[in-house]
Amino acid sequence: MSTEIRAIQEVYTIRGEQVTVVTKARFDHATGKQVFDQELDNEAIHTAFDAYRSKHMMITPSRIKALRQRWDLSQHDFAALFGWSDMTIATYETGALASETNSERLLALEATPELAQSLYESSKDMMTERGNQAFRGQTGDAAERTPQKWIEKGINQQFEVTNYSEYSGFSAFDLKKFANMALYFVEQVPQVTKTKLNKLLFYTDFKFFAQNTVSITGVPYARLPYGPVPNDYSLLYGAIENAKQLTEEVVNDGVTERTFFTTTANFNSALFTEQELAVMMDTVQRFGHLNAIELSERSHQERAWQANDTGKLISYLYANDLTTLK
Repeated sequence: MSTEIRAIQEVYTIRGEQVTVVTKARFDHATGKQVFDQELDNEAIHTAFDAYRSKHMMITPSRIKALRQRWDLSQHDFAALFGWSDMTIATYETGALASETNSERLLALEATPELAQSLYESSKDMMTERGNQAFRGQTGDAAERTPQKWIEKGINQQFEVTNYSEYSGFSAFDLKKFANMALYFVEQVPQVTKTKLNKLLFYTDFKFFAQNTVSITGVPYARLPYGPVPNDYSLLYGAIENAKQLTEEVVNDGVTERTFFTTTANFNSALFTEQELAVMMDTVQRFGHLNAIELSERSHQERAWQANDTGKLISYLYANDLTTLK
């Protein structure tokens, strides 16, 4: 069969959106009909993905690979840096579309390399020894070559995109204030787990917003299966631990193993107004006695969680529907 390759216009549906691209296809000379060509079909799909990435300003496979190689990490160790599976990075580098959230995280690291140190502090136990050595070899000792103020600046910059919007409670994100609110709850509530701390922060910021139309910390919250959480909370807690303000301790009673936070720095009340402190105290009184499971179940009753899809940011405008206001 004699064939030829022609340029054609094709329409692909990607994540519910139609994407029109000009690509190549193989045709039969005799019949004029298009014939299957695996290589050209794959090329067409990648062209459509590239068009979608360009429109939505998403990171490309080549940039992901370059970002990974910047720290001399394997796909396994680079995935561990973000808390992802090995397959996630492997498929991204070979052309699969990254999720919107993951693309934003990769772009943030590309724009602000200082964020890598905080990611590393919260994920190094999941990395191989070779990965740990490679990362440290590229960055050096954090205490000497990555001052804490660089990390703080980088994280504050990452949240600039949501500053003064409905997703930040019309405030600017403030890492110092966020860290100190976390310190307050760890000091006031015994053996606070990460899951429970996430909910205490959510209820405090959202209740304060409902009363004042601004949040306390300016942090955006996302909807996850166990309830609302500060967006990129692993990165945030990693930065706080790296600043030697919090540490995680493991308790094993022979049956179960639990991990909870302890403080290694003093809470700075001067960063907060009397009204902010009053709402923080109210959160402790309302929820301090609940365990993580009970508090997660309570958060599932909130419209802020029910009305949003998993992984999406939650508008602070849902604060007016909080059950704690009734």
